[in-house]
Amino acid sequence: KAQNVTSHERWNIYSAFPQVKDQDVTTETTKTESVIESEKKDNANDEIFFTKARTNEKIIFITIDDGPGNYTPQILDLLKEYNIKAIFFVSGDTVLGYQEHLKREYEEGHSIGSHTYCHRSYYKLQKTADLEILKQTLRSDIEKTEENIKKIIPEIKIRYLRMPEGYSKDWVKEIAKEYGYKIINWTAGYDWLQEPVEQTIERYKKSLKPGGIYLFHDGKDRGLKTIKILSELIPYALSQGYKFGDPKDYF
Repeated sequence: KAQNVTSHERWNIYSAFPQVKDQDVTTETTKTESVIESEKKDNANDEIFFTKARTNEKIIFITIDDGPGNYTPQILDLLKEYNIKAIFFVSGDTVLGYQEHLKREYEEGHSIGSHTYCHRSYYKLQKTADLEILKQTLRSDIEKTEENIKKIIPEIKIRYLRMPEGYSKDWVKEIAKEYGYKIINWTAGYDWLQEPVEQTIERYKKSLKPGGIYLFHDGKDRGLKTIKILSELIPYALSQGYKFGDPKDYF
């Protein structure tokens, strides 16, 4: 695993859940646990950027990235069974191929967030591009994504942004403000780990905490693992006294 960390995995490991200490991960974006904890404290009063909801109640949130995909309808069926509202962070270059899935997400009361256009790695881009190019690129990615989403749902107001790899810089917050977005990162997410699904489910169970934002994926065929995890995690969380919040009420 250490030799094959993808760009999407890179930020997850170091920012979202430094408690994953048994993963031997080599990464270009080195963030120590102490730095991450400091960043979380610094963001405690941030009205734009969230890694958890500001509540001490046992309320948690489901967020799903990279879709829509082939298993999105089954994920929606599961969420509907438990009356859970999620944020689907969709990719602008994907939505036109799954128009009915996107419409259903919206019609069933879920929030549609922007995951930008093509899962571009801004960690890589910042090595060769200056700040103005980075800003221009992000604005373009955001606008192309909104354009494609609004071809399918003309009346939608997009409220949330999740950057690829959870990329976070002050200049990204400035642009998010321009578009009226809140940036929603995550508390924990493990579904990309190459391990037995039972082990991944246990990671999620151990990570539950008040206000937690949990990351899953439904792009292409990745949603099958998400279905298996949520099928066990949802009833477990409910049995532990947690409720699933509607993101619109908290962010």
